[in-house]
Amino acid sequence: MKMMEINEQETKERKRKKIIIVTILASIFILSGILFCFYLWNKPFRNFMDEYVLMKNVHENHVNTISLEESENYQVYAYDKYISILRQNTLTGYTISGKKEYELTVEISNPIVDSNNRFFLIAEQGKQKIYLISGNSIVWEKEVEGNISRVSVNKNGYVSVVLSGTTHKSVIQTFDATGNPIFKTFLSNSIAMDTDISYDNKYLSIAEISTDGTLVQSRIKIISIPKAQDQETVSESIVSTITAPSDYTILNLKYQEGNKLICMYDQSIQMIENGNSEEIFPLQQQGQKITFADIELNNYAFRITEKNVLLSTESTVELLQTGSKKINQYTIDSVIKEIYDYEDILALNLGSEVHFVGVNGWLIKKYTSSQEVRKIVINSHFAGIIYRDKIEIVEL
Repeated sequence: MKMMEINEQETKERKRKKIIIVTILASIFILSGILFCFYLWNKPFRNFMDEYVLMKNVHENHVNTISLEESENYQVYAYDKYISILRQNTLTGYTISGKKEYELTVEISNPIVDSNNRFFLIAEQGKQKIYLISGNSIVWEKEVEGNISRVSVNKNGYVSVVLSGTTHKSVIQTFDATGNPIFKTFLSNSIAMDTDISYDNKYLSIAEISTDGTLVQSRIKIISIPKAQDQETVSESIVSTITAPSDYTILNLKYQEGNKLICMYDQSIQMIENGNSEEIFPLQQQGQKITFADIELNNYAFRITEKNVLLSTESTVELLQTGSKKINQYTIDSVIKEIYDYEDILALNLGSEVHFVGVNGWLIKKYTSSQEVRKIVINSHFAGIIYRDKIEIVEL
């Protein structure tokens, strides 16, 4: 009997402990839900959590720094895991800690660049020299025939270069990841404004403007790279040509996942998929002041609108997921002076304050300075806040 009583007591004790544990977990879950709702909808509470709990606020002179000589002429870039400084034909790469990682000799004085994934493409604008860099080394370098006006590199290292100064209005030369020239595209009656190569290396898209006649006509030309490489199928290489309305001017284009091609015009942002064009973001709307827009994010396009609220100006970042068409928003009571974007991150320059925002519309970091921020470079790991005498590195 005594043994049975002990077993019953132990069973009751275990049940009691289970009830206590379940109650505590349920309380934590409910409390977390309440706090999360407060964080989403209560701005003062969200600001408090960002600064004192989540430690999202950083300040000038409290981050790693790269020193600069004020008298030197230099250009600063960010790609992969490096901040790179170009000065006197030397590209020097630094890590997130501010430590010098590499030095590369590049014969470039007037650079034009593009970066994607681990690749950094740098060329001499208006001349012939071009370099593809991956990580801390030069993959290949070339001298092309013609004057370089635009460059583009995809995530796999395939490169397209727009050339002028030839017998054609524009020539687009395409290279594979090893620097092997694979084909050229000649435009006799139009000027290439931008190019991009799809994620799977199968398509080259060209944004072109024709100035023949009285109207400026924008077109998107999509070319099959395998067919363009084969002499037997080169005449069939143009997959489709999309002509924009006569009052639309093409600005740039970018491939996203699933071979979706996002095109930015002065009037709207459109998506081309399976040869069909669809407007996804108007940029000219009555009653709206749209100050910035871009298509360089991964699988997102965005625009920024301003409106006056009492005695202040409110700016709203609208981030459109191009697949689902879902829109995320980030709103601040300030005028945005400049904006920089890379992959999944936006950097909003407010003057002496920079907000780093994710494509989900949430604040990642806020950087506060005692002086005006001159310029920002950004990659997926960190940002460089550029002053006359230093670069401050903000980890993201």
